[in-house]
Formats: sequence, structure tokens, C-alpha cells
Amino acid sequence: PDEIGVMTNLRVFDFSRNAGLIGTIPTEIGNCKQLTIMNLSQGNLVGTIPETIGELTNLEKINLCQNRLKGNIPTTIGNLRKLKEIIVSRAGLSGSLPTEIGNLSRLENLEFYGNGLTGPIPNSISNCASLKRIDLFNNLLTGTIPQELIKLTLIQIIHFKGNLLGGTIPELLGELPILSWFDVSQNRILGTIPSSFGRSQSLRDLRLGANLLQGPIPSGLCKNSLINNGLLREFSCDFITCALGTFSENGHAMVDSPCTPCPEGQTTLSLGSKSCRILSQRDFLTIFYDVMKGESWSEDNNRGWKDPHQSECNWNGVTCDSDGNIIGMEFPLAAATNIHPDYT
Repeated sequence: PDEIGVMTNLRVFDFSRNAGLIGTIPTEIGNCKQLTIMNLSQGNLVGTIPETIGELTNLEKINLCQNRLKGNIPTTIGNLRKLKEIIVSRAGLSGSLPTEIGNLSRLENLEFYGNGLTGPIPNSISNCASLKRIDLFNNLLTGTIPQELIKLTLIQIIHFKGNLLGGTIPELLGELPILSWFDVSQNRILGTIPSSFGRSQSLRDLRLGANLLQGPIPSGLCKNSLINNGLLREFSCDFITCALGTFSENGHAMVDSPCTPCPEGQTTLSLGSKSCRILSQRDFLTIFYDVMKGESWSEDNNRGWKDPHQSECNWNGVTCDSDGNIIGMEFPLAAATNIHPDYT
């Protein structure tokens, strides 16, 4: 009720797991400035998160998960400098992650999975120096995995599965000293698996399937008996991602669902595929572009490549005959920067 605002000395507000909790979060909640814990999870709350939540500057934990909210995460959340945990998962939110999250230097646990969040993961999240867990699974996030995540030396869990993220996996991410769970499966990630993951001593769960990744898989990963419950040692790297020319429902093997070879005459375009297809010359060029990290080429060398509205015959450096068959590729090596050593 709106009258909650008169309880100015309230420190703990826990109405979790209460189906009778209906209505909206009142703006008057901002008057409860002594509040340290607010748990209104698993209720039937509707409406938006009020901007006045930013006035609860003593708040350490907030849990609004499994409600029927709507709207954005208020930017005033950046005022909660004492916040250690925020859980607003499966709550119906939309909009983008505010850059003001980077103000939360004491934040340890960030969970916004199962919403409809869009836009990029803000680079400012790397300012959350105490962060141990980021869970943004099953949203509509775009952009790339921020390079700045390598600054989070206390991070243990990064869970970005089931979004629309592209780009490449930051090369040094596998060097995070206590990273134990890294799941970016079911996105649109390109390039190769960084060799730093093959050297990691802390990884216990690694999921990369259903992306657009190319080989090789770092040899150290396949020899690691600690990752994915030791299944790599018994069943090979398929438990991270299906190899080229094989597929599975999840893009990686499971005990009762192995990676299966493609039917004769078909193949896959990338590691961790969920289906097979007949490879076209356009597919070949797309693989070439991704493996050679074409997104880093100069604007001139990039001209036309992967443009869905242009024939591959119009891509820079590609020559076709009158029937549309590729007969030549003129491509200066200098254009292909950041070539993986296994391809030189």
C-alpha cells in the first residue's frame, strides 16, 4: 500500500512468495530510507519499478523476480552505492541495461535473466569491481561481449545464453582467475574460441554451442578433466560444442544426446550447429570472412561482404563468371588482420 512510506524506520521488507501481493510498487517506497533488504519476489506485482527506488541509498539486497512488471530498469538504480545483490529475473522488464549500473562498486550478484531486455551490455559494468555473478540469460541483448569484463577479477559466473550477441569472445577472458562458469551458447558469436580458455585452471562449466564459431578448439580444453563434470575427458570436446560436420539439438553433446554426423552431402557452417545444410559458395565466403575476422578489415576491403541485399559476386575481391560461379578471389593478405596462427 501507499502508506508504506510512513514507515521511515523500516529496515527489512520481505513479502516474498506471496500470491496475494498484487498491485504496483508505490512511489512512496522512496521514503523508507533505512531499508536494507527488499524482497517482493514471486508475487503478482504489476506496473513499473518506480524511479524513487533510487532514494533507498542504504539498500543492500533487492529481489523482485517472478512478478508481472513492465517497463525499464530505472537509471536511479545507480544511486544505490551499497547494493550487493539485485535479482529481477522473469519479471517482465524491457528496455536496456542502464549504464548507471557501473556505479555499483559493491555489487556482487546481478541477475536479470528471463526478461525482454534489449540493447548492449554496458561497458560500465566493468566498474562493478566486486561482481561475482552476471546472469543475463534469455533476453534480447545485442552488441558484443564487452572487452572490459576482463577487469572483473572476482567474477565466477558469466551467463549470457539465449541472447542476440555477436562479435567475438574477448581473447583474454579465459584468464580471469576464478571464472568457473561461462555460458554464451545460443547467440550469434563469431570467430574462434580464445586460447586462454585452454589454459584456464578455474573453469568448471563451459557452453559455447549454437553460435557461429569456427575451429580450432584449443587443445587444452579437450584435455581438461574438470570442465563439464569431467565429460570432456570421457567424450571429447563435443560436450563444449559440436565439431564441424556434426550437429545436435543443443549445439553440444549431452550424455543421452551426442553430436551426430551430418547426412551425406551436407555439412555445418560453424562449430556447435543445431542442423546441417548443403554448403553453397556464399556459405564458403561467409565462413572465410568469419574465420579471418572480417569485421576488423578496412572499410574498403569490407565492401559488400555479408550484405544480404547483394550477390556474393559483388563482394570486394570476388570475381564471378556470367553464371554467377566464383572464378577468382583477389585478396591482399594485409586486409586479413588478426589471423589465427592455425590458419597461417
